[in-house]
Amino acid sequence: MKISARNQIAGTVKSIKKGPVSTEVVIAIAGGQEMVSSITTHSAESLKLHEGSKVYAVVKASEVMVAVD
Repeated sequence: MKISARNQIAGTVKSIKKGPVSTEVVIAIAGGQEMVSSITTHSAESLKLHEGSKVYAVVKASEVMVAVD
């Protein structure tokens, strides 16, 4: 995966709360910290996210996106 955003933080999906339109993804990152992202449920399903998935929190401006290899 190549992406222009420089702030890419590796982590593991800790929990997922699916809703009809949006899904909250909690990502465990280094140092015992967590990042939370709200993405569309369609995107969460497309990325096949589940607890334990290895992901990247991609931070650009005020948004946090989720990426996978």
